[in-house]
Amino acid sequence: MKQNRKGRAIYVLIWVLAFALVNYPIGAWASNKLEPYILGLPFSVCYFWVAYTLLILAGVLLAWKAMRD
Repeated sequence: MKQNRKGRAIYVLIWVLAFALVNYPIGAWASNKLEPYILGLPFSVCYFWVAYTLLILAGVLLAWKAMRD
């Protein structure tokens, strides 16, 4: 039981950090760059692509962990 709470807490922390990456002020500060280009896309597009992917994966893992236990 103790391990389940610790695992949930880690997933919640990852989700909160990922959520902070896509919201003001961190998201606005970090994504306010057009240079450099990554894979032919501006940095801001790649930043939000990676940040939202992390947010979605963390949410799915959190839901899976909560439903499983």
